[in-house]
Amino acid sequence: MEVGEIIKVDGKSVKFCGERKWLDNVSCNKRVEFMIKKHGTTSHDAKSSFLYFVYMPHMSKSNFDDRIQLPTTAHFDNKPVKVWYYDRKLAVNFPSSSKLVRTMDKDEDDALWIIPVSASEMPKIATMAAERMMLRLEKQLNHDFDNNNQHLRNTIHTNITGYLQNLTQDVLNSLNPEWKVFVFDQSDRGVGDWGFWYLQTELVHLIGWKRIHYVTRTTQKDRNMDRWVKKSKEDPELRKDFGSFIGVPINFTDHLGKTCASVQRKTYEIREDINTAIDDFMQRNFPELGGGSSLALSHAIARLPRETDVRTFWNKTVCPKRSERCAFRTYLSDQLTAFHPNVKVNTDVVGFIHRRGRKKVSPDYIQAMLTSKIIVLAQRDKWEGHFRLMEGLLSGALVLHDPQVYWPYGIVDGESIVVYHSVFDLKEKILHFLDPSNEEERIAIAQRGREVALSKNRQNKNLERLLTFDENKYVNDYGVSYQTWKGHGNP
Repeated sequence: MEVGEIIKVDGKSVKFCGERKWLDNVSCNKRVEFMIKKHGTTSHDAKSSFLYFVYMPHMSKSNFDDRIQLPTTAHFDNKPVKVWYYDRKLAVNFPSSSKLVRTMDKDEDDALWIIPVSASEMPKIATMAAERMMLRLEKQLNHDFDNNNQHLRNTIHTNITGYLQNLTQDVLNSLNPEWKVFVFDQSDRGVGDWGFWYLQTELVHLIGWKRIHYVTRTTQKDRNMDRWVKKSKEDPELRKDFGSFIGVPINFTDHLGKTCASVQRKTYEIREDINTAIDDFMQRNFPELGGGSSLALSHAIARLPRETDVRTFWNKTVCPKRSERCAFRTYLSDQLTAFHPNVKVNTDVVGFIHRRGRKKVSPDYIQAMLTSKIIVLAQRDKWEGHFRLMEGLLSGALVLHDPQVYWPYGIVDGESIVVYHSVFDLKEKILHFLDPSNEEERIAIAQRGREVALSKNRQNKNLERLLTFDENKYVNDYGVSYQTWKGHGNP
């Protein structure tokens, strides 16, 4: 692999970086060799994929010309952000990234910490955090003070927790400010105010609030779609719009500047095993397309022949218990069954379900998605967000989705997805997008949805947005970074 070899990436000519460093001890060549071995792809496809997802995002599109030059050596030799995981299970699938690298040394000055919201683990985490602060204090004492500070050193070692608790927040925040702590709430419905209480009682008085960033999937509350199902049967007016039943944003502003520096949204990313299965399907069934990167296949995948008009992949057999919170999904699938004589609607459950479906990929599921024009999705009754959104977008079908308070990064109604606001609205939009005169509109939105999923919502992109934190990042009126709140009916 020669330095300077020209590779076509997204229609542009790019010089391959060869022996230039990608990470500390890994050259571009070594990374590509790894990709070839792991994925069985060709050398050209591995280089093209590598350059697109690692190299291109760092270049301004305004600088594109017919022959993009190799960036400066500094780009490839710059050290990425170091990330330390308290819970090694979370680090098993640490993504390939040019901006992030995992470290096993929690005490490196510039290493970011990722810790869980866990009552059982918090005492241990607090002790580790206090020890980290002690190391910083010792460095400062060695730098700023003379030998008369031995008594102070002894005091710190004897009772580090008590010493830290007596320091002001300004002093705590000023010690090693590069060290950031990201607290991850991975639960479906969020742990609520308990998570912030746990930070206030266990961490803030030891390390300061300014280095703490709270990460959660739950930035909305009061979603009650099971109640909408029940009440809409009694009140015809409610059938016209889901209204406030979809939930409202949680207001985190009281916690900013007191419990943490920011509240970050963690959304579901694409599943790489689903993406690989789609690539394999295309290679087996359409070899004439010549393979290529996943993103490059988006145009062809969105234009596949699709026999089924509408699929829900859901019916009442999936979760008969009320406790499983899927009354809304079941109601929608029932409403769509045979709703129009000229529309082929399939509500069959295809492939694996429940936990098995999160761990394995069913070939039948892949084929069903890639042969459907429209995929209708609905979320759980009480919370928003699911893997099914990204799976649907990857398929190249048009995704029709119920409203959310906040969408994953880059997802926009009418551009990469279509949002329905009632059952009537859903049926009208299905008929609109199945009209042959609107076929190109449907395909264009579906293609953009797949492209946004691949380019903006892979695990590495999501993690980079969270951890490469800009202190001036936009925060909306509810204290949530990244996304604005636009109100019901305008997601």
